[in-house]
Amino acid sequence: MNIRTVQGLGGLIAGLAVVAAFAALLTKAMDTTSYNTWGALIWAPVIIGVNLWLISLAMRNEPDRWVVRLVYIGYAAKLVGIAARYFTIFVLYDGIGDASRYNLYAARWYFEWRRGVFDVSGDGKFGTHNTELITTAVYTVVGPSPIVGFLVFGTLAFWGCVLLLKAFQVAIPEGDFRRYAVFVLLLPSLLFWPSSIGKEAFLLLGVGLVGLGAAKLFTKRIAAAVGYLMAGLLATALIRPHLTVLLLASLFVALLLRKGSGTPTSFLGKAVGLALVGAASVLAITQAADMLGIEDLTAEEVTGGIDWASGQTETGGSAFVPVPLSSPLGVPAAIITVLFRPFPWEAGNVLVALQSIEGLALLVLAVVGWRRLAQVPRLLRRNAWVVFAAVYVLAFILAFAGFANFGIVARQRSLMIPFFLALLALPDPRRPYNALTDSEERQLANA
Repeated sequence: MNIRTVQGLGGLIAGLAVVAAFAALLTKAMDTTSYNTWGALIWAPVIIGVNLWLISLAMRNEPDRWVVRLVYIGYAAKLVGIAARYFTIFVLYDGIGDASRYNLYAARWYFEWRRGVFDVSGDGKFGTHNTELITTAVYTVVGPSPIVGFLVFGTLAFWGCVLLLKAFQVAIPEGDFRRYAVFVLLLPSLLFWPSSIGKEAFLLLGVGLVGLGAAKLFTKRIAAAVGYLMAGLLATALIRPHLTVLLLASLFVALLLRKGSGTPTSFLGKAVGLALVGAASVLAITQAADMLGIEDLTAEEVTGGIDWASGQTETGGSAFVPVPLSSPLGVPAAIITVLFRPFPWEAGNVLVALQSIEGLALLVLAVVGWRRLAQVPRLLRRNAWVVFAAVYVLAFILAFAGFANFGIVARQRSLMIPFFLALLALPDPRRPYNALTDSEERQLANA
């Protein structure tokens, strides 16, 4: 018997032993635990395996193998973040949180959906009820397991980050790609907050789709751009139409400032793009107004609606007094609050304390990397995606400046912080940019 035969038999025996051990574990779990646990034993390996395969497909044309390895590490880190989020909500907080509401609704209705009875009525608000329906759709496939639900939603958020990584690569090829990959795949708040059954995970996927769609649009890959943009804008509109408004407004400004070739065709394309984005913005604004209960789109009504929504956050141990935007002097304070606060001395619990460490680290990165941020004004006429990212960051900060709870601010800014991180990964002017080779350009075009 040769060595290869022995190795083959050894591998077969080891594989059979693993299968037998798993079968015994699953049998015991089915006898002693709920479907939440033993269902996860079935579905978690399937979901993780499928996503590892999808990562291999998504990164197959990436020439930088260091980044490819980092994406796999990022997914492993995301799985840890999902586990931490589940432990926080269902163990530390005893199930107190929005995820419990979505879980209970889906657990009630998933079996009816399997029978073909689709009752989509509900008494929740627009975005909340749509999240309940999305959770029900997930449970219709995987069954009523919050562990699996967290895994599915957290994985959606991971792919939102991967899409934004691709967007950065397409839109800013001269940027510090490795630096951005580390930021967007390993930032603790992106690993933790959008990792539960809930709005943020699904919205981050939508934001990622819009980000990549914008990158392809500004690099004249129109056919692909339309698909990504429509899917992303629809995803955000289903949950938070006002976030869709911010994304569309950022696209509109980027298109408006985009430097064209000066030909009639270029002018016509720009006009058509502005018209389409403008029309979509009107629809999104109308839907957002309905969601906030604003009957008339006047300045007074809009301000009152936003103030009311912000006032709902002034509760809990993480509450603070926001700086009003009654004058331009409040803008710098709003930028610091939404991007970097809470500071360590403002932390009232462990989660806020951990968030404060990250905020302090981001502040240090911004100060140390001021030369990168100083590139933004110069790139505004040269790179439309940088305009899109910068406008979205500023618009998001102004929109959420009135929120008065550090925990809520931390969750919400996970939908904006990837774009700020992109600005922190702009090319360092002290390092000369080496043009890509023809083969690298082809690889990027196929990415």
